[in-house]
Amino acid sequence: MDMEAKFLLLQVAAPLMSVAAFAPVVLYIVARWRAHKDPIQDPQLGLKFVLHYFATVGFHLGLGGGTLLIYTMIRPGGEAGESKGDMYRLAFGFLIPAGIVLAAHLALLTRTNDKQAPSVRRLFAGFNLLITGVVGFAALVGGVQALLARGSTGGMGHLGGAAILVYCSAWGMLAWRFDLIVLGGGGFSATGGPPSNIVPPSYPPPPAAAAGGDKGGLPPLGGGSFPPIDPR
Repeated sequence: MDMEAKFLLLQVAAPLMSVAAFAPVVLYIVARWRAHKDPIQDPQLGLKFVLHYFATVGFHLGLGGGTLLIYTMIRPGGEAGESKGDMYRLAFGFLIPAGIVLAAHLALLTRTNDKQAPSVRRLFAGFNLLITGVVGFAALVGGVQALLARGSTGGMGHLGGAAILVYCSAWGMLAWRFDLIVLGGGGFSATGGPPSNIVPPSYPPPPAAAAGGDKGGLPPLGGGSFPPIDPR
């Protein structure tokens, strides 16, 4: 495997390693901490966490495979074009399992209470936006650097263009989805309204009128309740 392919594999592996190492520990602690503060405990929190986690891994694996596929399509020909077949196989080797895992876990999420209790969905939506934004921003910087570089960059411009197309598009899409979820929309994995654990404020009932008293609620004018009115 040449250095170019190794660099591409590193680009795919970097976000996947962050998802695999960072998410299970920190995100689960945050999810449990938020669930502990809710007045009603979610019995499916652990199940939804696992489903969202594997859907996230499949999503980022698909982004990496899409970057490899587009880069293989637009990379220069010549001697490098002789290895395009291997690069296509590598790209589809990422895309096919990523699509299977992502579709299966999103389908399983529709059978849970993810619409009614969207706390885990919101947590992973923010995490996906963060990871995709970091990689997309790095791709944008690398692409612009390759564009403004003097002389040939050895295919880095094509790689940066492919990464910008995939990750920056996903960055914008996830930002739109996160905005929908925060404002009460459903996003892609489910369609739901505002969170169901919001309880409308309650007000004390008005004091009941005394039995046999004035229905208007005003105290009687007689009986010494008020000082006498001086007719002068």
